Amino acid sequence: MNLQSASSSRGAETETTRQALASIGARHMLPALDDLGQYCIFLDLDGTLVEIEDRPDDVRVDAATLQFIERLHNRVGRALAVVSGRDICVIDRLLHPLVLPVAGVHGLQRRDAAGRLHSPIIDQGAVETIATRVEAAFLSEPGVVIERKAGAVAIHYRLRPDFERRCQAVAQKIVRDRADLNLITGKMVCEIRLHGNNKGGVIASFLEERPFKGRRPIFAGDDVTDESGFLTVNACGGISIKIGEDLTAARYRAANVQELRKWFDTMIAAPGDLAPPKAAGLK
Repeated sequence: MNLQSASSSRGAETETTRQALASIGARHMLPALDDLGQYCIFLDLDGTLVEIEDRPDDVRVDAATLQFIERLHNRVGRALAVVSGRDICVIDRLLHPLVLPVAGVHGLQRRDAAGRLHSPIIDQGAVETIATRVEAAFLSEPGVVIERKAGAVAIHYRLRPDFERRCQAVAQKIVRDRADLNLITGKMVCEIRLHGNNKGGVIASFLEERPFKGRRPIFAGDDVTDESGFLTVNACGGISIKIGEDLTAARYRAANVQELRKWFDTMIAAPGDLAPPKAAGLK
């Protein structure tokens, strides 16, 4: 899906998502898979691979999680990508020393398995102006965290849930003033982002490329921003997994990060494996 088509189809996509959410009830039992090595995997980061923190900068990925990701990456022949709302540079820092295929800022950025970057031209100066405007609106209000990204500004109110309406009102006003922006909402966050691809679009792009091509996809995520990815994976006959209890288009659920990890762990070591494959994705 190219950027133009992604932008022009937002209304239809939103209605499709609403219909899917209304008609699909995710199963609470994760499926048993005969051979995980025949799949490709897409994983959100915050709330899926690691727990969500009150402040985005407080998130850390421990050594056990890094080892888990590396084993999973090897098990599926390197056909694993992280698909996150974070900047790619932040994802790389959190997952160091792993260097993986990745999509950032909810699909605005993408780095394929060959290391090529795919991203629209971003007027970061305009983004900085938006960030300054948002910061001014909450200058005297502690607890509202403003996150600057490539092509986006996120307003986190996890520490001030009483500010939900005000944060969304500020974001909506800014988006109304500019035709090149859209508003993304998630768990205790609203994000002002330049128009571009979404998670469903970047997963579709990965599926056209090696090593993902020809494999059945698995995608796990925890937030409304992952719903477009669930729809794409469902359309491919893949396995979509929602972390948590919210209404979703995903076909399966995991109660939390730990349940998802345990499910993958049971399948990482295939019968007859004598030793893990040589480490992949390391600098």
